[in-house]
Amino acid sequence: MAHRSIWEEDMVIDIMGMILKKVSIGDYVRMAAVSKSWRSMLAAHHKPSHDLEAPWLLQLKDCAYNHDTGFNFYSLSDARFYTFKLPTHVLNKYPNVLACATTFCCATSNGWLVIIVARLNHKPDMFLFDPISEIDIKLPSLTTIPFYSIYVEENMRIPMMLNRVHVFSTSDDPTRNIIVAAHFMDLLNYEDFLAFCNCDIGVTEEERSWEIVDADGAISCHNINIESMLFHNGVLYTLISNKDYDFAELKSSQDGERIGEEIDHVVVLKTGTGCCEVKMKITNIVKHNTAPHIWASDDELRVIAYSGLNYVYLAKSITGEMLIIWNKADPLSEYDDDDLSIYHATNFTVERYEGIYKTSKNFEPITSLDDQAIFVSPNSNSFSIPARSDHHNGCQANSIYFTADALDVLYKRSLILYRQSGIYCMQEGRIKRPFPSPPLWFQPRVTLY
Repeated sequence: MAHRSIWEEDMVIDIMGMILKKVSIGDYVRMAAVSKSWRSMLAAHHKPSHDLEAPWLLQLKDCAYNHDTGFNFYSLSDARFYTFKLPTHVLNKYPNVLACATTFCCATSNGWLVIIVARLNHKPDMFLFDPISEIDIKLPSLTTIPFYSIYVEENMRIPMMLNRVHVFSTSDDPTRNIIVAAHFMDLLNYEDFLAFCNCDIGVTEEERSWEIVDADGAISCHNINIESMLFHNGVLYTLISNKDYDFAELKSSQDGERIGEEIDHVVVLKTGTGCCEVKMKITNIVKHNTAPHIWASDDELRVIAYSGLNYVYLAKSITGEMLIIWNKADPLSEYDDDDLSIYHATNFTVERYEGIYKTSKNFEPITSLDDQAIFVSPNSNSFSIPARSDHHNGCQANSIYFTADALDVLYKRSLILYRQSGIYCMQEGRIKRPFPSPPLWFQPRVTLY
């Protein structure tokens, strides 16, 4: 067979480029599965603009892995479902998945599923899994977490140890220099801390460990909650707040203070050949509340709950600016239960966060997101995508897509539950709730190895 000329090769590449501009992530993955030559050509020359696509939705009922059905995702862009099962090499590596263990996806971050496998009387496994490339990264044992034994003794669900996870790369190549930042919490003693793991290819699985970060007591102490994390321009921005369940003790809405103490910190992590540094900007934000909701109960006035700030998120806009999104929640007045308060999201505000160069104690408000949509979740990294009509990704412009805390919904670990999923329309200031059950956002990435 005659070899194609360079001109013919270039023409094939150009044609493939035009085709790939029209396909989705799912189509791209199917094309890569045709043959080794197709996969090689795609990896070498073309990658779709997957950051322009709407994320996939992982329904909460599917976050608990079932090997018969796998993980089921719904693509907003394709308007279709995708199913992924853990491949054989992953099942062989983590045999407890098939041994009547609870396998739970407790978070997603930058194309990774964060999975914990917990089996009675066995050490739990924790690993990252990319369902597109079928690559897994084993994380250090949870038994090294100081309060792990408390969860075992109290027969508490192991995934509840994990509150926030952020996976990022300190390199331009997202497959190298992978760092995992995890917020662990002791629900009984309210002791929390942030731990890092270096998952670079130069660090073997046996060498990986959780490095607990103290930052002079700023983030490893009693009653501190990590609200959000975002790796941006070489810095891991971390928002923290006082974890105070007595809403009456929070700042009033008339108090103009928005930012408390700010700390610059550097985390040093071991590598196979030395060490690497992660720069941190830790910002203590001040939560506000409004007047209490008071209803009559047994001829007495009873304070049910305070309106106030529920979640705070950091996200990067499509133009590269860092945004801070404030989520206000109100108690559901028609629900009356002595033991349970139900909150629902009522309002979102977006502000521009100047990051490490910020000089004031406030943020610049943004009244419109224009032609972008932002996706926020306590269990997923927050991000934005274009939502113009020419992108055809199924998203509504000038809107915030939000969802509930997966662990709160599944495990009801709190007596305060939140109706916390929907689409907030910035222009109208109203909320649509189109999701039948709260999803986790998953933004697939294409990395062909």
